[in-house]
Amino acid sequence: MTTKALLAKTNTEPVPTYSQSFCASTPWTIQSEAVNNSNETITIHTSENQQTNENLANSNKPPLITRRQLIILLIINFSVLSEASCYSILAPFFPEMAEKKHLTSTQYGFVFGIFHLVLLVSSPIVPKLISFVNAKFLVNAGIFFAGGCSILFGILNLSPPGATFLTLSLVIRILEAFGTSAMFIISYTIIGREFNERRATALATIEMSFGLGITIGPSVGGVLYQVGGYMLPFFVLGGILLLLALIMLLFLPNTDCTTQGTGSNFLKIILNFTFLVNMMNVLTGLLFMGFNEATLEPHIRKFYLQPSIVGLFFLVSGGCYAIGTLCWGHMSDKVPHSRVPLLVSSFICVLALLFIGPVPFIPLDTSIWLVILCQVFIGIGSAGKLVAGYNSSLTNAISRGFPNDATTMAVITGVFSAVLAIGGFVGPSLGGVLLDNIGYENGTCVLLGLEMTILFLNVAHIFWYNLCRRRDVSDDMVPIVAAD
Repeated sequence: MTTKALLAKTNTEPVPTYSQSFCASTPWTIQSEAVNNSNETITIHTSENQQTNENLANSNKPPLITRRQLIILLIINFSVLSEASCYSILAPFFPEMAEKKHLTSTQYGFVFGIFHLVLLVSSPIVPKLISFVNAKFLVNAGIFFAGGCSILFGILNLSPPGATFLTLSLVIRILEAFGTSAMFIISYTIIGREFNERRATALATIEMSFGLGITIGPSVGGVLYQVGGYMLPFFVLGGILLLLALIMLLFLPNTDCTTQGTGSNFLKIILNFTFLVNMMNVLTGLLFMGFNEATLEPHIRKFYLQPSIVGLFFLVSGGCYAIGTLCWGHMSDKVPHSRVPLLVSSFICVLALLFIGPVPFIPLDTSIWLVILCQVFIGIGSAGKLVAGYNSSLTNAISRGFPNDATTMAVITGVFSAVLAIGGFVGPSLGGVLLDNIGYENGTCVLLGLEMTILFLNVAHIFWYNLCRRRDVSDDMVPIVAAD
């Protein structure tokens, strides 16, 4: 057959239609019609298949949050908010009540601080209880216990002054702290287990609720104190906690938080430069908040403000803390290995400590508006230290080879809670001592020196981190003790 005849035969035969299986594997649907010598038509359809692929992708995409996760998140966060409110209602009026009962600033500062000392002691114990006791029972018992102790604290105004009042205040505060420790640590572990995706943001909501509680507590407490006296704030908020314990018992789903033992991994996780720097940032973050909690009311007493107005000062710092936690949490989800959040947070805290007094070497007088501005700085800076410090520590441990499970979370949450407890204890206690001996303005100089040291460590860590990366060392630093 000649070449011309072969070409003529080819041009008159129809082109086979592509099979459906081929079309499904490509973004093109090609339909062929009979082709003659003079005309060839190939129609390419793309829009229908592209729309189908987009619909399939959207149908396979997991939901932003499941119904189970939403229930857990709402109950846990409202419980943390209420407990933080109960913890912080003392700030506007307890110093004045304590002074009427013949306590010094150092003594009632210790009443504030003992709460966190108990958290420190209980932090290594509570994670171990998860292996033997249901997590839901622990968190429920903790909030019930804290609510009952809050109501007991409300009748302390009937106590005789002096040593009796101090002793009863400390005992009730210690018992309340045990309940709060169980509720707080187990809440972190439950949220960490339930949210594998967007974990930093979910955990940040706990810190946001804690910040809102610190905000609402002094404000509502100050108003209730003016309306009904000393007892009313504790009875109202303690009753809310007892009601929440019942709601949690009925509606909170069970979460498997069983651990496999944490003893062998404990030192291996914490003995790491990145982890230690993170925890030092967390420590100073809550230390400054505790110092502010115990000393702000005496500092602004010169302005002769009502307790409800004093509560608004705590509203500013707590509100900024609550908003800041979500922002820092979202940033930690986006850039989990970045050191910038901790560096910026530390710098913001330096600004707050410079001007809240202000320090003696700055020629400014104390003013209400300057104090309010520094409350904004304290809230935002402390939020960044706590949220970025915790999430960076968790990311660091997982990157070093530790399992992404309840055991690792229990270790890190326990250490995190212990560091928070140290900061929360030292802050108010140190604040009372400094206020009694050298005054508020000179006392802020001591904290300023500490924060300047942390700022230097953050800068040094960034340089060391980049140096390790240039030498092709692991992304999360050379561990002092590596994982198995």
